[in-house]
Amino acid sequence: MAYHPILAAFFPDPRVEAKATANKNLAQEGLVAIDKFVGELFAHLEAKGIAENTLVVIMADNGPFIHYGPRGMVETLYTGGKGDFTEGGVRVPAIAKWEGVIEPDQIVGDILHVSDLYTTFARLGGAMEGIPRDRVIDGVDQTSLLLNGDGYSRRDYVMIYQGANLAAGVKGRFKRDWKNATPGLSKNEFYDLYTDPRERTGEMIEQFHIKSMFNRQLRRHLAWIDRYPNRPDATPGPALTGLVNERPETREIYTAPVDLKGLPFTPEEIGNYPLPFSSSDM
Repeated sequence: MAYHPILAAFFPDPRVEAKATANKNLAQEGLVAIDKFVGELFAHLEAKGIAENTLVVIMADNGPFIHYGPRGMVETLYTGGKGDFTEGGVRVPAIAKWEGVIEPDQIVGDILHVSDLYTTFARLGGAMEGIPRDRVIDGVDQTSLLLNGDGYSRRDYVMIYQGANLAAGVKGRFKRDWKNATPGLSKNEFYDLYTDPRERTGEMIEQFHIKSMFNRQLRRHLAWIDRYPNRPDATPGPALTGLVNERPETREIYTAPVDLKGLPFTPEEIGNYPLPFSSSDM
């Protein structure tokens, strides 16, 4: 099962009777509510006696909402936020817990992409035969990473898009910026994410030897797209809308707990506000 709490900083939740934080910021209140929910979830699994038969993965959305977002959402260790291709826009915290299976208190530095969860859950749930064969599946089976820990990821690279545009590539500890690179130069194109996590100092001589590695990575990626073109969005518009025979519970999920007529704007207007990945020159 999946649970996707959405923190809309301009939508107060009428179900919350008492504020739990000192500054009463809506975004912070939402985070506290999620923290409380996680505790209730683990207590529920223990009470049902299924904690040792349940894998729980908690993962943040891509980057904080620092562009036109609520107060309190700011950059932290990495540069950028939601919509950016810098590490602050795509690298997020994640926790996996499976009592008796995953050794506790580990710190894992391997790359795990959100699309990997689909394939990994299919493997663990015995449902690999249900994965479609008529399209390219981005997810990599990361069962080995969950069971064996750091160093056992089956993914050492990831391609980073900004909207529909390929903006950067990461392989291991290195990153190549394809969007802002100056033609004929390399000094603002390659970054070592271990020593420069904020991507401030591009390197040329130090990383000249990895240039051909990224060239091959890009050519392979474009060759796949040429052979298997990207499909358009199946359900344009807000998430969970446009569904056929939706359940009442699903309709309730995407219905905001607020009187939309009393707002000075509509969610559609907010969605159409130009974000970093939707500029007219792309």
